Parts: sequence; structure tokens; C-alpha cells
Amino acid sequence: MRATAAARRRFDARLQDPARRAPRVFRHLIDRIHRLLPGFLRRRVPVTFIGYALINGSGFVIDISFLTLFYEQLHWFYPLAVTVGYAIAGVYSLLLNRWLNFQSHGSLVSQGSRYAVGLVSQYVIFILGLSSLLHLVGVNAELARLISACCEGIYLYALMRLWVFRGTPEPAGEAA
Repeated sequence: MRATAAARRRFDARLQDPARRAPRVFRHLIDRIHRLLPGFLRRRVPVTFIGYALINGSGFVIDISFLTLFYEQLHWFYPLAVTVGYAIAGVYSLLLNRWLNFQSHGSLVSQGSRYAVGLVSQYVIFILGLSSLLHLVGVNAELARLISACCEGIYLYALMRLWVFRGTPEPAGEAA
């Protein structure tokens, strides 16, 4: 009887552990946001895309904040400031998407390696390639960057869903 009670207390303590509670709370939040979408969008937009948008949107703020700190305040060489800010935001995105959004338990090293390949390809294809091409053909620089950011967001989500966290099932919706 005492062993059962002790096991139950350990189990309850594990459920209260923030490392286990945070993914459930995050999943509940993105499920609620997903249910607010109109029906035709809800059927086409995965729940994990909502989580990805929240995490990577905040990652963009982190990227820009570090760029401002490194370039404007610490006077680093601009390409170095951009690269370091981008790398910090990339690590943040990988870790939070892995823990909260996709709730993946695969090898962090192999997932991180695949994610790094994705970030580099995204940088070359969209940040350097597409935005430069659009600007070259006469599109306003800010609009070109916005268009490329939308494309890179969809690209990176697809890469995460299909390659980085492959085999991680899309969560079932919450019971209403």
C-alpha cells in the first residue's frame, strides 16, 4: 500500500514538472487558436503550423533584437551581427519547436544537423536569392524581404514537419 502511494506521489510530481506541463499548456493554446480559424482554413492548416508561427514569430523578434544589440550598441561588423543574431534565433526556434510544438523525442544531434542544413538553405534560397532577385527586378526592398520571409516561413515549416521532425505525428485535436 505504501509503495503504491509513494509511486503515485512520484507520478503526480512528474506531471507537475514544468518540463512536462509546458508542452501540454502550449498544445492547449495552439489548439484553441486553431479552433478560431474558419472551417476551410482549419482543415488545411495543421495545428503545429500555429505553434510554429508563434515560436518563429518570437524568434524573429529575438533575431532583430540581437542584431540591434550587436550592431547598434556593440558596433560589431554588420555581417557578423546578422549571422550571430540569426544563429541565436535558429537555436531558439529548434529547441522550442522540438520541445513545445512537435514534442519530438528523437536525437537532438540528428535533428539539429538537419535543421542547420535547412537554415543555411533557407538563407541562401530566400534571404539572399529570392529577395535579391525581387529587388533586382524592381520590387521595393522591404516588400521583397516581406515576400521572401513568407516563402521562407512556409519552406522552413515544411522542412521541419517532413524532415527535421519526421515521424512525429500531428497531434489529435482536443475533445471539445
